[in-house]
Formats: sequence, C-alpha cells, structure tokens
Amino acid sequence: MMEMPEFNPCAAIDATDSAAAVSRALAGLSDTDLLRLQALARLRARGLPQGVAWSDLLHEALARALDGSRQWPPGVPLLVFLAGVMRSICDEIWRKRRREADLILSAHDPGSVSRTIACPAPDQERVLAAGEAIAAIYRLFAGDQTALQIVSGLADGLSAEDIRGKHGLSSLAYDSARRRMRRALLRAGLCGGTP
Repeated sequence: MMEMPEFNPCAAIDATDSAAAVSRALAGLSDTDLLRLQALARLRARGLPQGVAWSDLLHEALARALDGSRQWPPGVPLLVFLAGVMRSICDEIWRKRRREADLILSAHDPGSVSRTIACPAPDQERVLAAGEAIAAIYRLFAGDQTALQIVSGLADGLSAEDIRGKHGLSSLAYDSARRRMRRALLRAGLCGGTP
C-alpha cells in the first residue's frame, strides 16, 4: 500500500493541501493498488440498497477526498484512508434509508409513538426491506379500513380473535377481508404467505 508522501505530522493540513496530496498519491498508484482499491469498493458496496454500485461508492469517496471535504490524515496509508471514507459513505446511505423508512411508517400511523419490531437477526438490509414492504402494504390497502385494522393487529401480534374483538368484526367480515387482502397481495406480488 502506498504511504502518504512526506508530511510533517505537527504541521496543520488544510483542505487544499490534503486534496493536492490525494491527487498526487492517486496519480502514483500502481495497477495492483488500483485493483485493491476496486476490491475494497466492491467489498464495501455488498449489501447496499439497489441502485448504489461499487463504482458509485468509489467515485464518491474519491470526490470527497479530492474536493477536500474529507481530509487525509498524516501517516495513514491512502488505501486505508479511502476505505474509511467508503465506510462512512455506506453508513450515511443506511442512515438516510432508515430515516426515509421511519418517515414512511410514521406517515401511515401518525398516532403511534413508536413501534418495536421483533427481529431475530436484524441487519440494515432486512430493516430497510421490511420498512419498504410495510409501506407498500399500507399503500395497497389505503382505501380499505378493515384490511388496515387487520394489518395493524397482525403487526401488534394480535390473534384473529383479538383483532375481531378489538375492531368489532364478525368472523365473516374478518375472513372476507383476509381473502380480499390475499388476492390484492398476490396481484401486487407482495404475498410471501397467508396474510
């Protein structure tokens, strides 16, 4: 890995100096170092949401290093620095997606303070996918109050009997709504099992 060119660790480095140093170091990277940099980007991009490619991640990291918004600290190898920048970008992407998912969920249930969703092995990708699926289900049944009551009850872990009692639904109304929901979910391609 390529080390940072001669810097006095005691001297203050401003954004212009850091960007110029990154530019010089990038120009001097060997083919092997460039392949390592691409491999680091591919590794970091695994599991990112669709639409974010490894090349996007790498280009964003290079842009931030070259425009001086990310400072290259003295004594840190260039590839280590860029790997850290890519990690930070990935964290930003996931934070943004979580905020978006929270906004979507809160828009559909404004009365709730917060909900805890049990997940045996939560990870960012599963949380995002679950949030998007829930939002799609709420949009699908936006005009069907009974379906929304059933979805809400299922999300709260209630049994069919509890949902019927809570919302004053007859068995026939509940079963009819479930069949209607199942057909709608199948048409929309959202059904992984019985609602």
